[in-house]
Amino acid sequence: MKTQTLPAHDAASARVAIAAAVAALRRGEVVALPTETVYGLASLPAHEAALRAAKGRDDRKPFTWAVADRAAAERLIDLSTRGMRKLAARFWPGPITLVARRHDGPETLGVRVPGHAFCQELLRELGEPLLMTSANRSGEADTTEASQVAAALDGVIPWIVDGGRSALGQASTVVSFAGERAVIHREGLIDRGMVLRTAARQLLFVCSGNTCRSPMAEAVMRKRWATRLGVRGDELLAHGVGVGSAGTGARPGAHASDEAMELLKARGIDLAPHRSRPVTLALCTAADEIYAMTAGHRRTLLQNAPDAAAKLALLDPKGRDVADPMGAGMRAYRQCLDQLERALEARFPELR
Repeated sequence: MKTQTLPAHDAASARVAIAAAVAALRRGEVVALPTETVYGLASLPAHEAALRAAKGRDDRKPFTWAVADRAAAERLIDLSTRGMRKLAARFWPGPITLVARRHDGPETLGVRVPGHAFCQELLRELGEPLLMTSANRSGEADTTEASQVAAALDGVIPWIVDGGRSALGQASTVVSFAGERAVIHREGLIDRGMVLRTAARQLLFVCSGNTCRSPMAEAVMRKRWATRLGVRGDELLAHGVGVGSAGTGARPGAHASDEAMELLKARGIDLAPHRSRPVTLALCTAADEIYAMTAGHRRTLLQNAPDAAAKLALLDPKGRDVADPMGAGMRAYRQCLDQLERALEARFPELR
């Protein structure tokens, strides 16, 4: 077999390459394509055997399904898990593969929306998914340039599309879910921390200075949820829950108040690591639920993040403000913490 290289370095050459690649794929041939991660080998699903032969892969290891957009992915697999939806919204098109149950059968598929203009146009022209794997023989190094693909697969595949060097040069991150917990099968450019922070159900507590009320609410809720799951507080994010706090008038980097630290220390909670931060539009956008201490905080949040209205509520389900204890002495702090704990107790069943 003679391997031919199709240049795709500008709009005109890309159009020619797309037409040739589409025709080859529909004939059942395997084509090497540029992506933003690494070069990939592709075939139509009906011609999986040809792809396995070119790759040198046995039947046990599945291929990734590449689709043009999120709508096409949702027609293939179940993306109803909260974390799946959040990862897809944040990173597609891009270097993440989501593994989920397919709609028409019991098995799972790994699906990706490539963030590469040539691939996207090719997939739109085809009008159906592609099976893809890295453009190398099994066990060999990934390829990031067409010349590397030719060195590895010359005479094995008929076509290589040369779209230049891969922008990222690293394989996609691969993620599935066990309930609400993200399971990272392969870490790529999108690292573990980014996946966990994005996928987790994020709770945000908001007061004024982020030194007493909201940090106490954050810490108590984190401990309560961790206890319910039987994990340490620092393991909570890995189990699909993120808990944070911020202040509408906070200056960055302030410690929690002495009174707040003393009260929570008696409950086995260390507030010493806390540092205050101002509430931002990005924090509000990332949060799944936002709890304000007072009606005034709620109004301020709505002025600055009006799209957050549906997920914003007063922490106290009875609609009462949680009064600011700052400067009012330890008795006021105790009363504040008592109200916070009652409110969190009332909220916890709906959150869980």
